[in-house]
Amino acid sequence: MTTTNGNGPTARDISMMLSDRAPDAAAALLPGGRRVGDEWKCGDATGAPGDSLGVTVEGPKAGLWHDFSTGQGGDLLDLAAAVHGSKAAGFRWARGFLGLPDRGAKAPSTFHPLQKAFRRGEGEPWMRGVASWAYHDELGGVFAHVVRFALPGGKKDILPLRFMPPDGQLPDPLNPSHWRWKGWRSPEPVPLYNAHVLRRRPADHVLVVEGEKTADAAAALFPSLVVVTWQGGSKTAERAAIEPLRGRDVAIWPDNDDPGRRAATVLAARIPGARIVRLPGGLPEGWDLADPVPDGVDVHAVLAGLPDPAPARGADAPGATAEPATATAEPATALELIADAVGRCWWTRRSDDPSRGYAQVDKDSARKLLVMAGFSGVRDETGACDADRELIRRQTSSSVVYSGPMAGRRPGVLAWPSGDVVVTSGFTLPSAPPRPAEPPRAILAWISSLLGNDTVQVERLLLWLHFRRRALRLGAWRHGHGLVLVGPANCGKSLLQSRIITALLGGRIAKPYRYMSGATEFNGDLMGAEHLAIEDDSTARDLDSRRRLAATLKGMLFSQWQSAHPKNRQAISLSPIWALSWSLNDEPENLQTLPPMEPSILDKLLVLRCSRAVVPREPGDDGDDWDILDSILAREIPALGSHVDSLEVPPALAEPRCGFLAWQHPSILEELGALSPEAAMLDLIDQALFRTQDSSFPSLAWRGSTADLERALRDHDNRAADRVLRFNSACGLYMNRLADQTPRVAKSKSKGYTYWSIQPPGR
Repeated sequence: MTTTNGNGPTARDISMMLSDRAPDAAAALLPGGRRVGDEWKCGDATGAPGDSLGVTVEGPKAGLWHDFSTGQGGDLLDLAAAVHGSKAAGFRWARGFLGLPDRGAKAPSTFHPLQKAFRRGEGEPWMRGVASWAYHDELGGVFAHVVRFALPGGKKDILPLRFMPPDGQLPDPLNPSHWRWKGWRSPEPVPLYNAHVLRRRPADHVLVVEGEKTADAAAALFPSLVVVTWQGGSKTAERAAIEPLRGRDVAIWPDNDDPGRRAATVLAARIPGARIVRLPGGLPEGWDLADPVPDGVDVHAVLAGLPDPAPARGADAPGATAEPATATAEPATALELIADAVGRCWWTRRSDDPSRGYAQVDKDSARKLLVMAGFSGVRDETGACDADRELIRRQTSSSVVYSGPMAGRRPGVLAWPSGDVVVTSGFTLPSAPPRPAEPPRAILAWISSLLGNDTVQVERLLLWLHFRRRALRLGAWRHGHGLVLVGPANCGKSLLQSRIITALLGGRIAKPYRYMSGATEFNGDLMGAEHLAIEDDSTARDLDSRRRLAATLKGMLFSQWQSAHPKNRQAISLSPIWALSWSLNDEPENLQTLPPMEPSILDKLLVLRCSRAVVPREPGDDGDDWDILDSILAREIPALGSHVDSLEVPPALAEPRCGFLAWQHPSILEELGALSPEAAMLDLIDQALFRTQDSSFPSLAWRGSTADLERALRDHDNRAADRVLRFNSACGLYMNRLADQTPRVAKSKSKGYTYWSIQPPGR
């Protein structure tokens, strides 16, 4: 394989990067080819029609190619050299395709999970893994690895390694300290292995197996299928994040043992229409697809013997079976009628439009529905009828723990670890046909003027909408920045929130501030709104309230599970998919309601500065600005949705958690810095230590301990010191921040004590 020296990634690094994107790279190099199973086929390196040259694009050999007519082959970097005529030209193409900087720029190395050591506890030996499997999000970014360790006596151990950057640090997937040995604890769902392949191959059938090693082996055996598994093995099947499998043709291949068969049964009950592969007799105990196939067993014939999928009993109906449908004497068993003991009611699919969700009915109406569906309503000698007995059966077998709308979730029954959740209504994302005749020029012009015609700000806002809509479209929870809009009164901030953002995110909006500030413990109204908007709220300005608000904000946007507490109901953990925006005027007293801009919050906020928006007018437009803007929104919102969905993240902005890097407008950060408690501390220091009677400043620096400094500040103005130093450790905390922010403050230690050197103003 080609090698190179110098700064930046090596040829091996680039080859690995190309292999990770093998389908796209093969198509870019050989646009005249076609996909056949797990290979990209064409005639030769010129891209001529034919089958002589094949590039493996899936599985453990992804990125390798061979031309059977010439005998050439190698990795994708070698293919690039063959296509472009030289190794140097191929290398330049690869760097451009991957979006890498110029060769003179230094590029980071790759994080290798097998190089990160682990030990059980103090005094235990450090171990390194012997094999690993990467877990990708739907965009292909790696958020976790599962690592296998070899233990004495031929035993093994499997441990998850997750991307979990420390609070206060910008996420860096190349930094080993940002990866932690940590699993997914109940009731947290466990992720799917190969979830990114599901998104890339939406029409292919799916095979579910147990274990990452088995999934890789099965992918090689069945290249036309998307093979997935879940993290944690048979014991976590009830927590597998099976949302991406709903609506797909799914077969489940169990391990040949009791835990494997139980896990398959649990999964089949959770995935409507899924079928379990019936293994032939005589297989060794514990056998799976990663083991050698016994003589006389044809795995393809076993898979081909599956019955046709049974029609699902409703989108996510409780008790939906994974086995083939059979004739029944009770036609009403297919009626989607759900007993809700918590809400003391019944739910059934809306008759006018089932896709809109569920209608609530009382017990009498539920009985009538059963009679209409075929159950007898004639009472026998016991005083009951078949419809009554079916009502009781459904009531006593119900496991519903919550019913109502849920942000980001489509109508249906979600089988979660705590019980069944009935999502009673859904949302609709507006979008135009794939290629709208007219791009949303007017609405983009209005947004651009609102953001001061600053392309950096416009790009960030549209990327924020892109990832929030993607999460809703996929029904997959993802971390998301809080959006903050700062600008003059009546400039258009609130209109952007209520008319544009809300519309693009499905049309449901709620006001979260009373809950976030602790004014109420109930948040049931927030569960059913995809867009949470803070605007014109009487927000608190004191530092303690702002810090509490920051903690709540982080918890709502960066924690998947939320405590849902509707009035008169028990609290329960749910997983809504939210987007949060906050608009406020740019006066200092309003800026002081924002959370303190500390490292732990900076990577979680997108802060944009707004100007007074100008409504674009075409020749002949008459009427006031509001009427024109109303017409623009009605006409172009669907096209704006399609435009946002089609965006791609520039490599320089990509970030694994939220999709793109957080950003704050520099002028707003500067204004907030001037209003911060450490800024007030520095002003008090200047007044107490350096201001003389003739208003001049001495040339000598002040030196002393933290206690000396606090004593000097209180001696000068105890009331002013009380306002700044509101808790015991405030003086040391603010001095540490000042030492990071200004060269005027330096820190040193002597004999276990901290001392400060403070230069006078102007030094």
